[in-house]
Amino acid sequence: MPEPNDQVETQVEPTQPAPPAETVEGEPFEEARAMALIAKLREEIKELKPKAKKVDELTAAEQKRKEAEMTELERLQNELKTTKADLKKAQVVEMRRAAAAKVGLPLAFADRLMGETPEDLEADAKKLLEALPKAPKTPPVAPTNPGGNASTGETIAQQRARIYGQGVDVMSPEYAASHGGGVVMKEKPLARSE
Repeated sequence: MPEPNDQVETQVEPTQPAPPAETVEGEPFEEARAMALIAKLREEIKELKPKAKKVDELTAAEQKRKEAEMTELERLQNELKTTKADLKKAQVVEMRRAAAAKVGLPLAFADRLMGETPEDLEADAKKLLEALPKAPKTPPVAPTNPGGNASTGETIAQQRARIYGQGVDVMSPEYAASHGGGVVMKEKPLARSE
């Protein structure tokens, strides 16, 4: 048994130091050099930000100067070009809408149609319509669906006659007397107490 003052020594195999990390160029990594490089790059960014802003401002000013130097004819030609492009877009949208309406495709799908001519758009609309799931057809039903066996057009009086017999008034004294039942009360004048 070991005594309380004896210490057990653990044997640890000596570990090899980790190989130094290599950079892309194959040089060993040095933390101090890396931190210096990072600081240098941050300084360069601080210096370049105002210069980049200045370049953007100068580019915008140059564009304005070119627009101002344009002749009236060049300006109108540019305006005509943009107007034609807008008109073509509007015509394509209208052709898509018309093709969808002609085929019976919901207008929500009109912007998905592909093609340049009305015939191409119509063919694409037909393909898209065939791909859509078909809703089951429901038979026409009256708003107050009484059922298939219910008679229609029968009044309440006709229903009573059909159920209780023709012209039966169970509350009438004549009916009660003829069928042996009921209570017949004769009216008596009320006696006056003076």
